[in-house]
Amino acid sequence: MCVKCDLTRRGFARLALGAAAGLGGLRAAQADTPNKPLIMLDPGHGGHDPGAIAPDGVFEKHITLATGLILRSALLATGRYRVAMTRSRDVFISLQDRVADAMNTKADLFLALHCDHLPDPSLRGASVFTLSNNASDGLAASVAKDENSADNAGGQIAGVSPQVANILASLETRATKIGSMTLAQDIQASFQGVVPLLPDPHRSANFAVLRDPSTPATLLEMGCLTNPLDEKRLRSPTHRKVLAAQLTRAIDMYFANNAGHRLAG
Repeated sequence: MCVKCDLTRRGFARLALGAAAGLGGLRAAQADTPNKPLIMLDPGHGGHDPGAIAPDGVFEKHITLATGLILRSALLATGRYRVAMTRSRDVFISLQDRVADAMNTKADLFLALHCDHLPDPSLRGASVFTLSNNASDGLAASVAKDENSADNAGGQIAGVSPQVANILASLETRATKIGSMTLAQDIQASFQGVVPLLPDPHRSANFAVLRDPSTPATLLEMGCLTNPLDEKRLRSPTHRKVLAAQLTRAIDMYFANNAGHRLAG
């Protein structure tokens, strides 16, 4: 991406997020309370759902939880954020309940943590996804299908009537989409040269867990369990600390470029 285009995108993002923060609606704007941004971390799978399984039997659910706990500590250590987690132990949480958690806690960012399981074992590297009704490519569609199969999630948001769910879905604002895209690109930039990336690492598809219409959200595939090199990295506590450090850097970048314009829904 050219520098001029990136600056233009970020400038529009700041305007859009600022406009959203000034509106009433589903969330109270809290302009008079200097709360730290709330980051919702979502370690994928858990409980009876192991997620992807490496050839030697390593479960995705254990890697996502271990990384999520390290990332929570890294974010809290900065003193700049509050952190919530959809799960902090080995339990199953439905995809719809994960979305509801982000909405109910009024999270400022939502980051889902996963590991890829691809048919070609030579493919390796991280990739980051944002929500789109139409998948950006066949690989993105396949990944979304796998992740959405955890509880056969449909499009309705849990805890509300179908009518309200339809209204909420229609209220996915341009500011939210721009926020999600910005976070995804900040993650990609922070990983560059430090964490291996898949070719064209920023992709989009219809992920059930990213369907909160009011919170910028991305889904990170931290690497491919089907690739021996990636699996070795993902099992390493040292590499998980590197992931946490780079994700903290990406989140810092996100809020530095949107200072004072947190999304109020």
